[in-house]
Amino acid sequence: MQRRDLVTAILLTVVTCGIYSLFWMFQMGNDIATLRGDDQPKPTTDLVLTLITCGLWYFVVSYRWAQLLNEVAEQRGKRVDSNFPVLCLVLAFFSYGIVGLALMQNTLNDLIDA
Repeated sequence: MQRRDLVTAILLTVVTCGIYSLFWMFQMGNDIATLRGDDQPKPTTDLVLTLITCGLWYFVVSYRWAQLLNEVAEQRGKRVDSNFPVLCLVLAFFSYGIVGLALMQNTLNDLIDA
């Protein structure tokens, strides 16, 4: 698990026309699974399904991963925003998925630092 700089991740995503976001998403999924101590989420499956469905599965990923991050934060005694998964889903729906990824990475960075 490693803390990722949000500015660098966003810039790399923009410069590579979104290709870096696939790598970023995969790494974030692995980090969430490591924090949880189980096999949820399954980043390989989610990434493949996102590609096969031309991005539709990303709506599920946005909601589910934010929900899993909330569960980890709650277990560790952190303040949890119950609307966080819905916010990430709405951002993905309106084509601001990079903002949702950044918010999830920020939450992940806070959990790594704790």
